[in-house]
Amino acid sequence: MRVISGTFLIAGTMIGAGMLGIPLVTGASGFLPGILVTTIVWFFMYCTGLLFLEVTLWMPDGSNVLSIAHRFLGKGGRLFSGAMFIFLYYCLMIAYFAAGAPLLAEGFSAFGITFTGWEMFALFGVVFGAVVAIGPKSIDRVNIMMSIAMIAAWFVLIGSGAEDVKTERLTSTKWSSMLFAMPVLFSAFGFHNVIPSLCTYLKRDKRALRFALFWGSLLPLIVYIVWQWLIIGAVPQETIAQALREGVPITTAFQSVTGETLFIRVGSFFAFFAIVTSTLGVAFSMVDFLGDGFRLKERTGLKRLGLTLLTFIPPFTLAALNPDIFTTALGVAGGFGEAFLNGLLPIGLLWIGKYSYKLKADLTWLENKGVLALLTVYTLFVIAIEFKIVFMSS
Repeated sequence: MRVISGTFLIAGTMIGAGMLGIPLVTGASGFLPGILVTTIVWFFMYCTGLLFLEVTLWMPDGSNVLSIAHRFLGKGGRLFSGAMFIFLYYCLMIAYFAAGAPLLAEGFSAFGITFTGWEMFALFGVVFGAVVAIGPKSIDRVNIMMSIAMIAAWFVLIGSGAEDVKTERLTSTKWSSMLFAMPVLFSAFGFHNVIPSLCTYLKRDKRALRFALFWGSLLPLIVYIVWQWLIIGAVPQETIAQALREGVPITTAFQSVTGETLFIRVGSFFAFFAIVTSTLGVAFSMVDFLGDGFRLKERTGLKRLGLTLLTFIPPFTLAALNPDIFTTALGVAGGFGEAFLNGLLPIGLLWIGKYSYKLKADLTWLENKGVLALLTVYTLFVIAIEFKIVFMSS
């Protein structure tokens, strides 16, 4: 059951707000280029996930990014890695608040309770901050329930919208545009942040951890490909482009897929469940990260409450100030934060640990210097793409 829970935790962390952003950025290139670039990013992130798992298992139980970076990169590496971790996961939490709070408020409005403005963001933070503050078991139980509900809603959406998929929309391609989808896809496939917590949860069982990493990351790949088939095939490209320009989730285009009220309602449920599972995974790792930074061995009670407040208050504030920040936050998080923390950092840590510290690795071809160099070049390429996107938008 722990292995299954770990698999769902990884899948839930990945299938989140990124699900609502992927069709926005792959829609410009088309379905076939979208499949290709999605698979490439998945394979890259799975490989660097294995690298980070190996490095984490070199460390004492309870270690997180700060402790790991300090051992292999020194104080400077610890500070820079810590800054990038905070930057990345606060960007993601901002995106989750921006997309999730309106959906939660919409649910309450069905009962005649209205939340608007900063109130709906506060509601989102209080509800799911409480789940995180209670502890890992609370996160685990809620995450499993939300993951199951999300998958059920996903099947309903596929079944309801399949008849609206048009072949001509799926065959339209613009291969050059697929490169600009990579930063958001990096955000969508990020799960490395839960690896240190998962090592403790699965009692450092490498076989169980690798099982959870593979299946927990493969499931989102399948879900993402089918999801792009539905959205790109059913939603007019101009509608997708408009949602991208406005910086809002793809859920805003649901109504154009079908006029059925059930589809629209289930689409909102699906989006909400996807955001919550990702929020819980990121918040889980943020609490452990901050606890590691403050050198708190016990992360329960009032100490855990304080860590939870530090995790939720900054993204609540920024999302409330700029509610339309969703797509921008995802792109910046992926192109810069994910590229460093889940790309360059695992590669560098494995390289130093194996070739400088002479620590034993069990990764066969993946620990080869040539492979590590190739992964590094690809990461720098994605960072360059995000720089170009930011420059173009400014």
